[in-house]
Amino acid sequence: MNRCFHLILTLLLLSACADDPHAIDCLDRAEALMGDRPDSAYTLLTDCDSLITHQSKSTRMRHLMLTAEAENKLYLPMPSGTLFQQVTDYYDRHGTPNQQLKAHYLLGCIYRDMKEAPQAIECYYDAVEKADTLSDDCDYNTLYKVYGQMAVLFRSEYLTEQEIQNWHKYRYYAQKAGDKYGSINGLEQMLITFFSLSDTTQIWRITKECNRLYQENGMKKEAARVYPTAILTLLNAGQYEKAHHMMEVFEQESGLFDKDRNIAEGREHYYYSKGLYYMGIHQLDSAEHFFRKLLPHGYQYDAYKGLLHVYQAKNNPDSIAKYAVLCEKGLEQLLSDSKMRSTLQLSKLYDYTRHKKIAMEKTREAEQGRYRLWGIGIVSILITAFGIWRHVRYKKMKTEEIRVLNTNYLSTMTRLELAGKELEVFKQSYSDMKEQMLATKQKEIETLQDQIREYRTKYELMESREKEEALLGSEIVKSFWNMAHPTLHPKQPSRTDWEQLTMLLQQCLPSFYYDIFTTHQLKGQELHAAILTRLGFPPGETAVLLDTLPQRISTIRRHLNKKLYGEESATNLYENMRKKKGPLTNQ
Repeated sequence: MNRCFHLILTLLLLSACADDPHAIDCLDRAEALMGDRPDSAYTLLTDCDSLITHQSKSTRMRHLMLTAEAENKLYLPMPSGTLFQQVTDYYDRHGTPNQQLKAHYLLGCIYRDMKEAPQAIECYYDAVEKADTLSDDCDYNTLYKVYGQMAVLFRSEYLTEQEIQNWHKYRYYAQKAGDKYGSINGLEQMLITFFSLSDTTQIWRITKECNRLYQENGMKKEAARVYPTAILTLLNAGQYEKAHHMMEVFEQESGLFDKDRNIAEGREHYYYSKGLYYMGIHQLDSAEHFFRKLLPHGYQYDAYKGLLHVYQAKNNPDSIAKYAVLCEKGLEQLLSDSKMRSTLQLSKLYDYTRHKKIAMEKTREAEQGRYRLWGIGIVSILITAFGIWRHVRYKKMKTEEIRVLNTNYLSTMTRLELAGKELEVFKQSYSDMKEQMLATKQKEIETLQDQIREYRTKYELMESREKEEALLGSEIVKSFWNMAHPTLHPKQPSRTDWEQLTMLLQQCLPSFYYDIFTTHQLKGQELHAAILTRLGFPPGETAVLLDTLPQRISTIRRHLNKKLYGEESATNLYENMRKKKGPLTNQ
């Protein structure tokens, strides 16, 4: 029954700790939808928010990471860095390399959205370090996105060399992930960087390579969309016919233009290229039209610069003066924005470096504190161990000392009795050596009596607890226990055994000895039963030693408890003896 109870309790505890299957199923389905339908995955994750609250920590952490991943894909506000730090900390301790990679990547995206570039880059580097690229199941799909995010951040910091390095890694791991578009797009992204470096050779090479690769993989729209940077480079070089050919392909095959020839949102800077083209072929009204289309989309400097060129070509002094001023203001604003961004980034970098330094100092202080605690703990353990060793050693020495004392005392008492008996024999002898032998034996007796007094003095100096331990650990008590558990043939204690036990009892438990021998003058089995009960012998063992039935021992113990302590039952006789409860006096 006891085993069944524990088994049922264990099963109940295990079931209480188990996650709800509905919650696990919800997370599994959301994860399966994340790649192609992140909006559906996000809906599933938000629907099971209340259910997740009551699940295990691993399930809650998984829910948080999947939710952050969906929000990142859908461009929704992501959780705070402080909250999501719990996720990265958890997976750093309990997660796989792929889970650690994704957790640090998402934390970097959170800092990216907060415009905290230094922290974001550090998180991305942490993510890269977590990736196990030697494993067959490495999450290359997330890894190449990490490098892409780093490349974009380095571009915003005008760190072109680092940007290009990360685009190369982006391409390499996109290929490992089997993402053909990602691999080609990583190469296409370098066009902007080489345009800023005015490296036309690289621009032509990359444009042709990307166009070829897109065409070979059946991506015709993407092949046409690669042209804008090359178009602007051709226009700046005055190659209008070649630029026009590319512009026609771009506008007809890219799929980015509506029926009114307006380009897709986010690509409006192409109107600047259109304006330059029409300026180059001297269609000034068309050029003015496209330059003005830049204004609603935030490209004021390019718009004013283009309009200034138009009115210079038209030789319109008033408009030239107007747009010269606007162009100058636009340039100042552009430079101001650029300076502000640089200052802000430097400020953030300074703050981040300062906070990181403070955090490192606090970490170092915490580590030093831990080392101090470890040192104190180790010293305390050593001191405690030494104290325990000393105590155990003292106890062993004391036990041995008591054992020797008991043995010597009993041996001396036996020799004293024997010498007394021999003395009596000598007194009755009429040998010529009578007087000499009497004197020798008398001297031996006196020596033994002196030893007995010495041993009794030692007993008197011992505490009550030590005396009882000495008695219970004595060889004579051990021999009684052995006789109480015979292996083959029962052996009853001899008269000498009882005498030795009584002598030791007198020295170690004098009050009890006085109670049973003097106050109540117990005799025979009653006396022996009282002694054995006080020494902790159960009724069964007592019956063996006294060669009687256990029922007889129970009767004797009941009579003893009545006679000594005035209680009818035998159950608490031993406790009464241990508590040294005052015995009843004979009436």
